[in-house]
Amino acid sequence: MRSALDRVLNNEMFSQSERLSSFLTYIVEEALAGRGDAIRGKTIAQDVYERAPQEGSDPENIVRVHARQLRQNLAMYYETEGRRDPVRIHLDSGGYCPRFEHVDLPVSKTLMPRRTSFLLMASVFVFGGALGGLIAHSTLKQPITYPAVEDASDDRQAQLTRQAVMEKSAASLQAVNFAEQARGMIFPIFDRPRQELINSVFLHVIETDPNFYGGYAGAAQTLATLAILSPRGPVRDDFAAQAEAMVQKAVTFGPTEPWVQSAKAWVEVAKGDYDTAYRLSSRAKEMSTQDGHILDFHGAVSLFSGRFEDAIEAADRSYLKGRSNQRFASRNIFGAANYHLGNYEKTLEGFEAAAAFGDPVSAPSLAYQAAALQKLGRSSEASRKLQELERSWPNAPLNVMFYGIYQNAELADELLAPLEELGWEPKAAKAGAKEANAD
Repeated sequence: MRSALDRVLNNEMFSQSERLSSFLTYIVEEALAGRGDAIRGKTIAQDVYERAPQEGSDPENIVRVHARQLRQNLAMYYETEGRRDPVRIHLDSGGYCPRFEHVDLPVSKTLMPRRTSFLLMASVFVFGGALGGLIAHSTLKQPITYPAVEDASDDRQAQLTRQAVMEKSAASLQAVNFAEQARGMIFPIFDRPRQELINSVFLHVIETDPNFYGGYAGAAQTLATLAILSPRGPVRDDFAAQAEAMVQKAVTFGPTEPWVQSAKAWVEVAKGDYDTAYRLSSRAKEMSTQDGHILDFHGAVSLFSGRFEDAIEAADRSYLKGRSNQRFASRNIFGAANYHLGNYEKTLEGFEAAAAFGDPVSAPSLAYQAAALQKLGRSSEASRKLQELERSWPNAPLNVMFYGIYQNAELADELLAPLEELGWEPKAAKAGAKEANAD
């Protein structure tokens, strides 16, 4: 059982996270000592995180958050690197005592039920990529969307690229297709379950082709986003550390790739270095001026660092000439940037266009619209928009999101103040998030 623990701890998903490793080590050692039934969130908070009950209103919250992440990481480890481990460690929902499973069946039979849950989740948006890989394997006639095609006339170059990848291996081509499908689903970034799901797909890409930079770049972006969506503290720091580890892997395999540079920029946002993020994101944009995904991330970096004119420029769809590009965030970025410039009518135009074109909707997009309507004196419409937000996302921590993403807390205040006028009540985490950002 200790050997099983050592194998898990040596995996990159755990070696880069000291807290997850300490959590897992603690519960395993307690179980082996015969104290498994006595493991409680309170004891973990005290013994692992050294948090006394009087140090916060809910010191066990971090335990619950890390327990969920630990379950996800263990499941992914046994789907990938640990699929042949003879002993597996599980942390079932509803408790903290680990369960050990001795695997006696052949690997092919054992893996089937465990892979099913992942494939069911991922198949919603990667089926097209997998099908593309099968078609390419037989015909090699359809151009892929990765790398980005600069113009429709470059179809021949895309076909040659696909052939080159195929000659490496069919698995490599499948990894490229999976990565591109997942990459197109990262936005809206404020959807936490979406980020967790897509991160699992990028980990699957890494398993499929460990030498493909795209899997690591995508995982870095989703992990950085999870850090950004977390309140300031150890959970956020852990996600940021994992994102940094992934982006360093991406640099190893694709140091000159625009996607890698864009991922590096987004990791810097998670670390709070907006100037470096903007510099790296600008570089990625110049390296690939037609890649819609890179433009969207550049727009987001510009928006959250307060460079609103640059955000609007990045959101300009006239950049895109190649038919391979799909933009999912440009209209939302356009609307948000105009809000902070005081162009409230344009804010509404941007978000309304996003809805008309079927772009993903998130709680922040409705928040921007409600705030813009309130600024325009259209309070009744603003109230209805806020009610729509609260019906769709009743527990959306807007304060944590905005204070966590903007470089300057004043920009978050600028957005949340009109919502408070409408009766929206910030979560208790607001003060802490705001103070941490100010620091």
